[in-house]
Amino acid sequence: MQIKIKVTGLLTEYFPVGKGILPLHIEKPLTIKEILKLIPLSHELVMTVLVNGQRQDLSYIPPDEAEIVLISPLAGG
Repeated sequence: MQIKIKVTGLLTEYFPVGKGILPLHIEKPLTIKEILKLIPLSHELVMTVLVNGQRQDLSYIPPDEAEIVLISPLAGG
């Protein structure tokens, strides 16, 4: 299975410079929570998860070729 992870806000610090996108190959269907364990970022910073534009919870199993967007809380002042 192939999925694409996109990140916003503070989460971009955990991805390669200038890249907010991580293509990820997984052998079998996994929940969002299981997928988060595979990628190098602070999971506490994930406030909202969108899969193909729809908000989903951590127990959701995304389909093949899904685009997962991880949104961090807003920061600043």
